[in-house]
Amino acid sequence: MSQSFEKSQIFQANPNSILELINNFEVYKTFLPGCLESNRLPSKSDTYVRGLLVFGLFNKTYEFESENQTDGYEVQIKQAKGPFTHFSASWSLSLSEPGITEVHFSANFKLPLFLKIFARQSVIDLMGDKFLNAFALQLSK
Repeated sequence: MSQSFEKSQIFQANPNSILELINNFEVYKTFLPGCLESNRLPSKSDTYVRGLLVFGLFNKTYEFESENQTDGYEVQIKQAKGPFTHFSASWSLSLSEPGITEVHFSANFKLPLFLKIFARQSVIDLMGDKFLNAFALQLSK
């Protein structure tokens, strides 16, 4: 069974700054909770940005390799390799007024059994909120 997280939030930043941060894998390790390592990977196509994120959870590390495809103010994310059986997400940005952007983030994923044990919806919602807040805080610096 798939699980999901979805939330809209107002960011005090313009859409281009948000897009730049989303696709800047190198800085994730400096602000994203639980991210131990983050790198941009070579891409075979100019339409994708690939990245590797390494997370620490329960004294284990999990590598997540993704491909981001940006089209206007939309970013589609797909897991290329990683701990999920399936993972896809999207960022959708809309300028509310100068310097203020409404951000809609949604993710749909299927966890393997050994991780599903810890993934109650309340935990997923808490983690999703922490990640979005970390992006908003990073943009305000």
